Amino acid sequence: MTTVNAPIVVAVDGSDPALQAVRWAAAAAARENRPLRVVSVVEPAVPQAGYGIVTAQAYVDASRAFAEGAVDLARDVSAEAAPTATVTGDVLDGRPALVLREVSEHAHVVVLGRRGLGGAEGLALGSVTADLAAHGQSPVVVVPEDTPTAGPVVVGVDGSPVSTGAIRTAFEQADFLGVPLIAVHAFGERGLALENLSEEQRRRISDEAVEALGSQLAGGLEDHPDVSVETVVAAAGPAQQILDAAREAQLVVVGSRGRGGFRGLLLGSTSQAVLHTAPCAVMIVRD
Repeated sequence: MTTVNAPIVVAVDGSDPALQAVRWAAAAAARENRPLRVVSVVEPAVPQAGYGIVTAQAYVDASRAFAEGAVDLARDVSAEAAPTATVTGDVLDGRPALVLREVSEHAHVVVLGRRGLGGAEGLALGSVTADLAAHGQSPVVVVPEDTPTAGPVVVGVDGSPVSTGAIRTAFEQADFLGVPLIAVHAFGERGLALENLSEEQRRRISDEAVEALGSQLAGGLEDHPDVSVETVVAAAGPAQQILDAAREAQLVVVGSRGRGGFRGLLLGSTSQAVLHTAPCAVMIVRD
């Protein structure tokens, strides 16, 4: 359960992608008037065959020194990116994915780079980042390198309960950033054989989708009257439609699971596709 003034948490490992995440998180902390917490995680000593516990502990000590340096560097970078943000730093012990899951329980949002140290160039999403996106308790923001700092916020809408939370969060982010919101609703993957329908039937489905989207956005428009909203309704696959809208965006907000998502599938296919390939920061919102 997060607290009222829960911090924005950014996880660092000394990599350039992590520092990009620090810049994003620091700017968010400053504009939302929240504390920023920088964390790095050191794995425990695990003796291997042929190596004693002393050697294993020496490796952990070196890893801790490196993590402390990564936190110090991140604090310097955050001070440069957002001088007004209040920043703390911690080095934590444990398995990174599990530790960050626990940290997320008390965070407003957790921010990570898309890839960390040791990530293969072709691996678009690091293993720890992917785990937290699927299992984190707070919203999770994944920041690619060279992420844009201008442009609208894009939100994917499909009428599910998770989508409702994504809409609320997207309106808040657009309001904080002072930018327009693009709401995307695509209905091309609902099992409808649209090509077999008459033009009148397709028009009726489209009109119903437009009406449904308008009703879902009504609360956000009332709470955030200064946010201008553009809507996109298309008979296309949702992932591609969101990615098309994201080409000029600085943030995409999607729900962790959409309409029809299985309870055991913690990250839906649309969210995964957007998370892996969007050119800007992506926020995954929970139920």
